[in-house]
Amino acid sequence: MKKVLSVIVVITFFTLQLSAQSWNYVSSTGTSFILFGMSFPPSQSTIGYACGMQYTYDADGVIVKTTDGGNNWTAILPTSGAIDGLQGIWFISETLGFAGGWNNYFIKTTDGGNTWVPTTCGSNVWYYVDVEFWDSSNGVAAGSMNSSSDQSVFITSDGGNTWVSATSGTNVNIMGICYADQNTLFAVGTSGNVIKSTDGGHNWNVSATLPAMLFGLDFADASFGVVGGEEKMFATNDGGTTWSTYTTGYENFYAALAYDNGTAYVGGTDENIYVTTDFGANWSFEHNGPGQSHLYRIREVESSALFACGSQGTIITREAQFNANFSSDVDSVCAGNAVNFTDLSVGAITSWNWIFEGGTPSTSTDENPTIIYNSIGIYDVSLEVSDGTNISTEIIQDMITVLEDPSAPDQPAGDSILCAGVTVDYTTQPVSGADTYFWEVDPSSAGNISGTGTTGTFESDNSFTGTYTIKVKANNMCGYGPWSQELNCTLNMTPQAFELSEGGGYCSGDPGIEITLDGSEIAVTYELFLDGSTTGIIVDGTGNPISFGIQSSQGIYTVTGTTGICAENMVGTPYIFVEFIPEAGYTPEGPDTVCSGSMTDYTTQPIFAADTIYWNLYPADAGTILGSGENISIDWNPTFAGLASLTTNGSNNCGIGNESIPLEITILSQPEPEVNGPSMVCDEDEAEYTTYENLGSSYDWTVTGGEITSGNGTHMITVLWGSHGLGMVQVSENIGQECLVTSGEFQVTIDDCTNIDELIATNLTIYPNPVKDALKLSFTIAKMESYSIKIQTLLGRNIKTINGIGKGSIETYIIKTNNMINGRYIVNITTESGANIHEHFVLVK
Repeated sequence: MKKVLSVIVVITFFTLQLSAQSWNYVSSTGTSFILFGMSFPPSQSTIGYACGMQYTYDADGVIVKTTDGGNNWTAILPTSGAIDGLQGIWFISETLGFAGGWNNYFIKTTDGGNTWVPTTCGSNVWYYVDVEFWDSSNGVAAGSMNSSSDQSVFITSDGGNTWVSATSGTNVNIMGICYADQNTLFAVGTSGNVIKSTDGGHNWNVSATLPAMLFGLDFADASFGVVGGEEKMFATNDGGTTWSTYTTGYENFYAALAYDNGTAYVGGTDENIYVTTDFGANWSFEHNGPGQSHLYRIREVESSALFACGSQGTIITREAQFNANFSSDVDSVCAGNAVNFTDLSVGAITSWNWIFEGGTPSTSTDENPTIIYNSIGIYDVSLEVSDGTNISTEIIQDMITVLEDPSAPDQPAGDSILCAGVTVDYTTQPVSGADTYFWEVDPSSAGNISGTGTTGTFESDNSFTGTYTIKVKANNMCGYGPWSQELNCTLNMTPQAFELSEGGGYCSGDPGIEITLDGSEIAVTYELFLDGSTTGIIVDGTGNPISFGIQSSQGIYTVTGTTGICAENMVGTPYIFVEFIPEAGYTPEGPDTVCSGSMTDYTTQPIFAADTIYWNLYPADAGTILGSGENISIDWNPTFAGLASLTTNGSNNCGIGNESIPLEITILSQPEPEVNGPSMVCDEDEAEYTTYENLGSSYDWTVTGGEITSGNGTHMITVLWGSHGLGMVQVSENIGQECLVTSGEFQVTIDDCTNIDELIATNLTIYPNPVKDALKLSFTIAKMESYSIKIQTLLGRNIKTINGIGKGSIETYIIKTNNMINGRYIVNITTESGANIHEHFVLVK
């Protein structure tokens, strides 16, 4: 491990310990205005400039200058009257400088600030926010434009003599701009966008969008940069692709300064300054301000001293740090080669004293020496620097490692007898100074060996048999060392993997299934295994397909081919098992009473060992089976009525199983209900209506124009008719599941029976009732009124009809009943004018 020792020594031999240096306030700043910009000419620690204005918005401007290293500042502009406010200033030499501000105010000096003249930079600029140069020729200025469609960056390549507008990407509100290298620039604004140019500022694109309004930035190079924003600071070390964030909670940050060693400063609200030394991974307080103003710029001078400026004419400074530091272009080198050392010391260094252990020369007073190392080993390097007053020494122990070609590794270790096609590792012991190792197999047709460490992985070729060797050599930056001693090895034939025949099931009582291999090799024996245990069947290879005979034991069969040294499992694992005819079927489940002409569903359980389920309907003409498997439907024959049976059984390639216990099904004929009864009735009179009676049927009557007084649910009802008009009688007959039929509508005329009431209603007499042999009727019909007397069954069937002409007086008829059967009957008298009256009688013999 490298160790670093840093010491600062005063010539008077007092030892000083480096610590964070404090920031000091400059009492004489020459103004109380807000100082937005600051610039020190190149290679200058004495002369510097700052610019600003009285308020934050379109106020009077000022430029102040120091000539004593920042201890005192005096106003140099305006010399009289007032000027527009300024926000950016930059000097490219001790005499040539530029400043920009409000109302398109852009000025130039060529005599170190003694005189200033307006110069043209951009057009239609509301105010300039910043100006910065990369070198004496190339510079940029950024502004806030009167039109949002205008580009807000202007570029010069001739030291500020002429300026051109950016081509694209800068029609945004820019708050700060800076160079990362000659061609790469970054800018930020209140939208949170970081925009980037890689062509010197002419074209810009959004590089990132950060979660804050952004106010200031600085980049040390094309990789490392920091951005200040609203309550946050951000850092990138990959050119703006990714950013780390540090949140303080309330400050806004405008001032930024970044170094390529990962150090950066950010300042803003309350004059607070934060510092990072690890590329933004961590931040700490560098300066805890009194909270009276804001900081807008941080600049470094040639001596490494820092200056920051802000509101109320504030300027604070931190003295230059002083300590030794250095680096080398490599930390490992081959004997006889050179190492380049670079001084990274901080401070106004005036002398360097190097000591190089093991190096040639062993000492140097150059700032950046080059040293030759001829002998292998690990060596320290030390540097002592002085600024004429202080001395700082840094010693880096074990900094330089000097190498030579590595020695030969030990003979590889590993299996020397292998089967073709396998993969194995060979190893060797580490060699001092080796970085990597190179492995080789000879001949190369034996396989491939890979690996760059002390382990080489050998993938043998499955088609190669014979001898081969393995060797290894070490490598480092100085080259390859000698080969190791070879390891002699043998690669034996591995049997080829042929494919086994498929297994399957065989029916109980059959001999079994033959197992075959679709190829074989001479000098290879093939052994048959059942469930991992040998069957004792071993067959010699013939160069052709081979058979292991018919096998009847149930299980998984495998075959291994072997040469006696190398073995290989054949492809396939046939499974052989015994099949039986299916078990008896299960009794179907479903309705056991159905109606002819209907369709019903039936189901059964799976039948063990059955590939197919058969459904059997007896007699076959009872219906048609629809569907298959465990669920079917039967479309019952509309002309069939009676008993049927339904069974199931299963089948497979071994046979058909027994039928199930049958499900007995009663198929009922579809009923044909028809309403019978008088079609003409008197209002407020009762009448009986019937349909054919089927045992086991239920009946549901529907009546309009009257109400059912008795018999609902049976085949005969009594209806009390209402007021005269039209009525209707309808009946539905239900016999079992899905056997429901509704009759047609039987229309009934309800008459007020005025004629009957006046002429015959009170005079109609029937007797005897019940009757045995003859029925006597007595009634009166209006004179010359035709009438008809009908004797009807309750179903409306006509038994006898007698026609006559009314006499206007009582008439008597005797109707013989000896040829009629016992039962209930109706006497119905109807006149030609539509009058109607009826009476019931019972015949009993």
